[in-house]
Amino acid sequence: MPTTSYVSRTDALALIVEQRSPNIIAQATEQSVALATFRKVPVSTKTLKMEMVNSFPTAKWLLPGVAPDNDADIVAKPVTKMSWGSQDLHVEEAAVIVVVPENVIDDAEIDMWAEIEARCAEAIAQLIDMALFFGVAPAGGSIPATFPVGGIHGRAVAAANVVTPGGVDVADDINNTLAMVEEDGYDANRIYSGTGVRSVLRGLRDQNGNLLYGTSLQNGTPVNTVWGVPISYVTNGAWDKTKSQLIAGDPQMAVIGMRQALTAKRLDQATIGDINLAERDALALRMKIRLGFTILAPKGINTPVDAFPFATLNP
Repeated sequence: MPTTSYVSRTDALALIVEQRSPNIIAQATEQSVALATFRKVPVSTKTLKMEMVNSFPTAKWLLPGVAPDNDADIVAKPVTKMSWGSQDLHVEEAAVIVVVPENVIDDAEIDMWAEIEARCAEAIAQLIDMALFFGVAPAGGSIPATFPVGGIHGRAVAAANVVTPGGVDVADDINNTLAMVEEDGYDANRIYSGTGVRSVLRGLRDQNGNLLYGTSLQNGTPVNTVWGVPISYVTNGAWDKTKSQLIAGDPQMAVIGMRQALTAKRLDQATIGDINLAERDALALRMKIRLGFTILAPKGINTPVDAFPFATLNP
């Protein structure tokens, strides 16, 4: 330490004006992959009944039989039947509230409302993706009883649509996962995964040395693909890599019933917990969304009894 007296930073602290960035340095907010890619249908009531075919009619050739119907022209036509069933979709609500003192908002050098709204929307997006893909909620929370148990991953496991790594390479494992969905009679046209799988996919090549993982333009938007199938990365923290490396299937069979889109409302007169906003000179942002979720597994001709439109690849 110098022995000569000098004006230190501490001595002059009262005169130093801190410069603060007008922007918050943080990663970009992430949206819900499920909301972006799953099939969405409008719902005007609390419950939506979706009708599906349970059994199909069968046709037969008319062949001459024994007397008196041994004449093909008068052989009785075969009688068959078909049946329908319904699947319910129940609307549930998700919400978040953030309370901020008015003085904090007034003194902030950034647009706090915009930041709060963006992060609240991100929290709801994570909540939705965790529930729909894995049937779980953030610590301390739970999911509605009307949602599929275990989410898409859990239902795929229950239907035995599970692939254990062990093929020639990851590309082979992915192909086997896609094939499992296709064998059940569905179109495996989308892959879902966390970003951790990217490093593995980037090195995949076919027998001729050509990259299997690439980027193509679809409707003017760059899309990552493997085996020509688009990959959607769940980047909002909802993907559980300990349960699944990736999930493949038909997103048209994952149905989100939209009762009310994401809305934000600023409150100044309500009581939030033990805080009376008016008494405390505080404001609150309430954000909510109302939706339902179900997974359809419509039957086709020769569809297996336990057919399911998604399959999961184990870690």
